[in-house]
Parts: sequence; C-alpha cells; structure tokens
Amino acid sequence: MGGGRKTDVRTADPSELDDVYRMDGQMLADLWVFRSAARMGSFTAAARRIGVTQGAVSQRIARLEGRLGRALFSRAKGKIALTSEGSSFLTAMNQVSLLLDEPLSRVVRASRRSLVVSCIPSFATEWLVPNLESFYREHGDIELFVRAELVPMSAERMEDAGIDLAIVYEREPVSDLHELLAHRELTFPVCSAAYLEGLRARDGRQVVRLHDEEPWHGASAGEEWQGLLTSRRGDWAAAPSAERHFNMAHLAYHAAMCGQGIAVGRAIIVHRLLNKGDLMLAGEMEPVPSAHYRVVTHRPGDSRSAVRIFTAWLGKTLAATQAQAAALMAAGDRH
Repeated sequence: MGGGRKTDVRTADPSELDDVYRMDGQMLADLWVFRSAARMGSFTAAARRIGVTQGAVSQRIARLEGRLGRALFSRAKGKIALTSEGSSFLTAMNQVSLLLDEPLSRVVRASRRSLVVSCIPSFATEWLVPNLESFYREHGDIELFVRAELVPMSAERMEDAGIDLAIVYEREPVSDLHELLAHRELTFPVCSAAYLEGLRARDGRQVVRLHDEEPWHGASAGEEWQGLLTSRRGDWAAAPSAERHFNMAHLAYHAAMCGQGIAVGRAIIVHRLLNKGDLMLAGEMEPVPSAHYRVVTHRPGDSRSAVRIFTAWLGKTLAATQAQAAALMAAGDRH
C-alpha cells in the first residue's frame, strides 16, 4: 500500500514537483484518511470508523507525509497530536467537506424522491405540518424537507437555495415560475369564545382588529381587513377601538385566542383552531374570497415526478380542509 518512489519536496528537482502536489485520486484518498485520524485522535479509532486495519491507516498517513515532505502528526508513547502543518490541512479538509455536503445531500434527496418545500410560516405551522402524516400514508416513498420563510420567491432563489417547490399566498401569479396549482382562500372574522361574549354585550362595536401586516407581497396596511369589510352587509366592526399588527397570520390568530381582538381568519389555516374550539366565527357572515395559495416551481417535471405528486395531494387536501372549515362555520351559525 505504501509502494512507489517517494519524493522529498525539499530536495526534489523542479520537474518532479508537479507530481508531488498533483491532487490525484491517491492524494485525495490519503487526505480523507488523514482527516479521519485527526478528528478521532487515533489511528486505531480511525481504522474502525472507515473499516480498514490500523496498519493501513498508518501506511496511508506515512505515504501522505512522505509525499508532502512534512510531518502531519507528532508521535509519542503511542499517542498522536497534530503538528502545525497537520492543523492547517485539517482545517482545509473540513472546509472541503462542508462544500461537498450540500451537493451530495441534493443527490441523496433526488435518489430518495425527496422534495425541499418552501412555504409561508403560518401555512407551515397551522396546516402543512399537522397534515404531513396524511401525505406520508399515501406516499411513503417521498420525503419532504419543509422550510418556513417570509421571502419573495423567484426562479433564481429556488435554484440557489435548492428549493424544489414553493407554496406562496399571493393575489397574482409569480411571473418567472411555473404555477402548478392556485387554490383560492376564503376569509372571515375569528375570535375567542370569551371575546365573542364581550362583543355581543357591546352590540358588536368598538372591537380590536388584529392584522397580518402583509398577508401577500405588496399588500397595503389593512388590505385584508378592508376586503372583508367592504363585502360585509351593514357596518359590523366599523369603529375599531384599536389596531394590533403582526408580521405573520398565525401570530394574529394566537392573539385572538388570547382574547385580544378579532383577526381575519383564512379558512384553511384556521380550520384546526376552529375544530379545537380555540377560535370561532365572530358574527354571522358569508366567507369572503381572498388571495390564492399558489404552488410554484422552476422544474415542473412530468406527471410521475415527486413535485407533481405532492401538488396533486395538496390540491385535494386543501379543498377538503376548506370544506370542513365551511361545515364548522355553518354549525356555529346554527348555534
């Protein structure tokens, strides 16, 4: 394993140096063995980790040191310690490992039919994560990596961040991406049971409005509430006593659950909270159409792709959730 003529870089002819420093397969393999030994602090432990003999590790390290003309470890009484040169090489190899991790993980995800899914935090927290087991029961061969983030989506961002599919909440389509699904959301006012009792005692006036500051990109202040009110008969909640603002819808919903006011509920996102009794319809009204959940991608794939399979499940499950929310609202009206 240690065969071949060694070249001492300190005395080598210049014509031989190219071979000494060439990053060929042998040197790369030896550097990975060196990294394992350096991290484990032992040739024996490194041998166990990578599945070779202790002698093989020793020979590879000796070959690498001979080729470099530098000691990478000091050896004393059966123990090893990195030299200054060894520390430099370990730092470099750790950086190489980090650089390789991302592309390697992408390949692994692709081989396992995996998807990196980006979506708004409120959707991820209140709907997607609670429904993931339903997807896995139907499609156990596809693994999802869910990322919750509040950033505009573009083909360039999806490519750079390794995102396969994004679920956005927007009035208009995203211009440079393929739209695979557009499901329109329905909205209505929601609050806690205790707040509703107080609201009835005040004849439905002087309420605190709880806002998602920017429900979709480019929305003006209060636009979601305005859409609700302009479609409403009469002047319900026309004179708010206060306005409270949040940067995510589920924060407004949690404020509503704490009895702090009334939020604009999105049927799909608040369904679980309605079902648990944490929130309820704040007055009688028909649901109001709002923005769309848009499923977008820069690589749409064919009908058998994981992107298409997940999108089909989304469309079916979003529609079912919305229907269930409407049924809960109707039951609440009857009571």
